[in-house]
Amino acid sequence: MKLYKLSIALMLFILASCNNDFLERYPLDKLSDETFWTTQQDLELYCNDVYPDYIVGFGYGFGDATIYPYGYTQAAIAYGDVITDNAAPNSYSKVAANEYIRYLTSSSGTDGWNFENIRTLNYFLQNYRRGNVPADVQNMYGGEILFFKAWDYFKKVKMFGDVPWLTKPLNVDSPELFGPRTPRKEVMDSVMACIDTAISWLPGRADPSYKTDRISKEMALFLKARIGLYEGTFRKYHKDLHLDGTAFLEASKEACERLMASGYSLYTTGHPDQDYHNLFSQYTYKGNPEIILSKEYSADLELGVAFSRYFAQNLRHQFGVTRNFMDAYLCSDGKPISTSGVFLGRDSIQEEMQMRDPRLSQTVANFGTYNLATGVMGADNAPKPNIPGLSGNKCPTGYRLAKWFLNDPDDWSRVTNGMQAAPVFRYAEILLDYAEVSFELGEINQQIIDATINKLRDRVNMPHLIIGDVPKDPVLDANYSKYCGYVPAALLREIRRERRVEMAFENTRWDDLMRWKAGKFLEIPVEGLKFVQNQFPGVKVNSDVYLSEDGYILPYFKTLPNGRTFDETKQYLFPIPIEDLTLNKALVQNPGWVSK
Repeated sequence: MKLYKLSIALMLFILASCNNDFLERYPLDKLSDETFWTTQQDLELYCNDVYPDYIVGFGYGFGDATIYPYGYTQAAIAYGDVITDNAAPNSYSKVAANEYIRYLTSSSGTDGWNFENIRTLNYFLQNYRRGNVPADVQNMYGGEILFFKAWDYFKKVKMFGDVPWLTKPLNVDSPELFGPRTPRKEVMDSVMACIDTAISWLPGRADPSYKTDRISKEMALFLKARIGLYEGTFRKYHKDLHLDGTAFLEASKEACERLMASGYSLYTTGHPDQDYHNLFSQYTYKGNPEIILSKEYSADLELGVAFSRYFAQNLRHQFGVTRNFMDAYLCSDGKPISTSGVFLGRDSIQEEMQMRDPRLSQTVANFGTYNLATGVMGADNAPKPNIPGLSGNKCPTGYRLAKWFLNDPDDWSRVTNGMQAAPVFRYAEILLDYAEVSFELGEINQQIIDATINKLRDRVNMPHLIIGDVPKDPVLDANYSKYCGYVPAALLREIRRERRVEMAFENTRWDDLMRWKAGKFLEIPVEGLKFVQNQFPGVKVNSDVYLSEDGYILPYFKTLPNGRTFDETKQYLFPIPIEDLTLNKALVQNPGWVSK
């Protein structure tokens, strides 16, 4: 699906307004002419301007803007996991280490506590029925805006919990600006009402009014499934909320079932050693049966992003995959490394990558794989990653991410006009959602596992998960017991493992840890690969790199000697910027964070 930032017609409209602040301010200030809202084109143009605020993909231009409060860059879909237990950036994440203090100096309306886009959406909802546009056309565009409103508020609730629910565009003197936060229960009920209305109004793929470059019924069903699973499980595992999440789980399951009956399927060409990786290195997703929503770029309009260049060159955050993440992958016999008879050990990366789930070698680069084209950019760190002690951009753990790697010098040379497409919603997540929500509702069976988890495994030719023969994993169970205070049922543990592996580095891991009340997984010691001196002859131990007792690289030995910590009394939510608390006395800070 190709989503463009601005249409030529909208650009002409902006120019006609004789004000360069249109995009920086609100439509309320610039679309007050009584002749607007009278045609379908008016509604479409307004909606067009909203799309890039939400369908971000890898971003635009250099794609290096920082997204706060998380602290990762604009290409969040690829880099969001750097604040989780999946990755270790060269400069450790302040969020992951419980050192986030930016909110003490943040300006009002920043770091996620911003309602400017909500005002833009509410302004549309206040005005879109003013003209004589047919009701079904009004509903179609109204459905797009309600989709974005549900998505926006869902993100805000994940960050802050209770947030003000606004139903109209506010002015500088509106009393709502100085009102309290709306309780989470009320906000999330309203979010689900928005997405349900969007689903009923938006065209589906079989409808005559369906367009491939606009929000559809299927995309809204996907969002509903994601929202329902998150809220339902968050309420279940965060018992202190005293909220029942069953209705949200049921809503997620229903949305999954509708999508699973709508004709989507997993992308495969019959090459289990390539298909998973190739799915994430495409220029277009037109005709791809797995992609429900994507961000594509236009060479003709010179709308691109410098993603593939800087991913290939330095991974932007200069991060490495953690050993804990590597250990999550099953062996080729379908068993965890702690119980498998085919696991070769971790004495070298070459050994530990053998006899494993094929997704591992398509997600993390073994030495000598995913090399940059000869003589291009001079930053080829895939044959042997540039660990500390070597020149060049650093991979601090020695495990270099390969997922998202597009080996095309032509695209790197386009710099800010790179054309690599970004999948935003993909069908694999729906299969994972359905398996998990079915378990949480007590409705799981082998038929569901075969239609979900085992479909994903079939793509990479992995053994099936069998309910009556779930493998044991004493190491992972012990981690759940130590860090989370509970041990999930073996089947749920494997469903969660499948999610971590399949959705790795697609910016879902943080949300999973938060909703499972598993934030303390961040305290698992951060380690890299087993250091083999003859593979890095110029690197000095206890000077360039530091090793654990077992010989694993410790990327934070000097910078974070006591390891990462996670404070369960506060870190499941982010703080409101202090300046907003000062301006609005009715706001109350989230527990555990400094208020004033």
